[in-house]
Amino acid sequence: MNHRKWAFSIAAGAIITVGLIVGLKQGPSLAMPSPSILQTTPDEDDTTLSAHDTVSSAHVVVKLGTNDTIVRQITFTTPISGLAALQLTGLDITVSEAGQVCAIEGVGCPASDPFCACPPPYDPCLFWNYLYWAEDSWASYGVGPAESTVEAGDVEGYAWGGFGTVPPSAPALVSAHRGLEWLRNQQQVDGSFGSLNDTVEVLMAVGANRMDASVWRRDGPSLLANAISRGTEFAERNAGGVGKLAAALAAQESYWPVDALRPLDYYDPGSGTYGASTLYHAWAMLGTASLSEAVPVSATEALKDLQLPNGGWEWASLFGADTNDTALALQALVAAGEPVTSTSIISGLAYLESAQNVDGGFTYQPGSQYGTDSDTNSTAYVVQALLATGEDPSAGTWTISGTNPISYLLSMQLPDGSFEWQPGFGGNQYATQQAIPALLGRPVPILVTQVGPAYGIAGEVVSRVGATEKPSAGVWVEAEGANDIFFAVSDATGAYTISVPSAAGYQLAPFMEGFTFSPTVQTVEVSGVPGDVTTAPKFAGAARSYLPLIYRD
Repeated sequence: MNHRKWAFSIAAGAIITVGLIVGLKQGPSLAMPSPSILQTTPDEDDTTLSAHDTVSSAHVVVKLGTNDTIVRQITFTTPISGLAALQLTGLDITVSEAGQVCAIEGVGCPASDPFCACPPPYDPCLFWNYLYWAEDSWASYGVGPAESTVEAGDVEGYAWGGFGTVPPSAPALVSAHRGLEWLRNQQQVDGSFGSLNDTVEVLMAVGANRMDASVWRRDGPSLLANAISRGTEFAERNAGGVGKLAAALAAQESYWPVDALRPLDYYDPGSGTYGASTLYHAWAMLGTASLSEAVPVSATEALKDLQLPNGGWEWASLFGADTNDTALALQALVAAGEPVTSTSIISGLAYLESAQNVDGGFTYQPGSQYGTDSDTNSTAYVVQALLATGEDPSAGTWTISGTNPISYLLSMQLPDGSFEWQPGFGGNQYATQQAIPALLGRPVPILVTQVGPAYGIAGEVVSRVGATEKPSAGVWVEAEGANDIFFAVSDATGAYTISVPSAAGYQLAPFMEGFTFSPTVQTVEVSGVPGDVTTAPKFAGAARSYLPLIYRD
């Protein structure tokens, strides 16, 4: 446990602020490779790169279902097969003895029955459609993945659903991946991305690409561990915070922090609302739906009642309709079960249509005295709303002057992978983290699943002078175990509770500048069932004593 410097900085803060591809491809085929090329690991004699080896990269896109597409970048030194490329993604792949791609990430058929989704009379017939990106559209291969060749810059595609099923635009997906890679470099040593809101939004963006946030880390806690450790604080802020936290943790299929409020805890049956503003109310509805909990009917009606005559929603009374709150409201209504043909949704889409600029993007608020130029954040939110309501943001109504919202977002990405808020403002983390789910084609909820409780470790920290003890607040306590580092800061009573993912052994250590603790570390065995809290022995701290320096002539 050598994380003391970053631990102290965060504890102090808590106290103060409480491609295009080229090549000849052929006609349509099923994703049914021969078993001839299944090995992706080089022979032992080939593991060392020679001076003339060139590392190439390509992307593999997998559409698992509606609004559920992921992208992975792979690297290799020589042209490889499509099957080898798929295996290099690290995704869960099921291949039959005959070499057929049967399932990806659990979607598809077992290896023993590759045609489980294609029984007689073979209509409809589901299978993994194998494709490649050909300049401006997806095209089918004339061979299976084991017979194809992947070269530098290629974009491979797999879509579950059979002929005619294709992933979203490859440039948008590759752009989202580049944005995620840029975000990785913004992570702080404590696992966060700055504020609690930013950290949770990045967690949501990572989950939108089905990436594991527990491996996003530097020299301390992972992104997921940071969000879990600080989740109780975020959940206590307002209904919007807990709703956003729920959507992010559900996207990771994670667990809920010990003692943290849940979205429904903010719900007021009397008014039918979760919070005083559209923003908080809509996010809480989205969080409730993300946790696979029923959104109260009165909450849906309350949101519809907040709609203005022009079809939009405003952040709060007298602020006027804006695209951001309208986009969130539309997603919340759909998540709650409102039909996309309802008057509220049709009117909301009409408002958004009126707010689109000729560059394809969207401003925050049409007619605003503060400016009406398009921006990345507003456009990303609108794209998610369009996807949630079954609209295609790259075609039809949303194509204006030869461009569309997706094209606008792509134009806002800089060479380093970050996105600008508006042209000329430079790379912006907030814009980047919000653009990624939109480009991945992911509205909120990212994923609907039950999120069970975490395990807990509860303890107390005191300061000791002689035989006198008193509670010690602001002490950072970390628990290292389960391949991560979790933490909490003691409160005014000296108490702390750390949320951890599983029953296991955790090494606890406290830290506070100017203090030594007894014991310095201790191991706690967490047991029981999720939701149980294990009590840790007390830590006692004492101020360090420094001997005076004596100078001699």
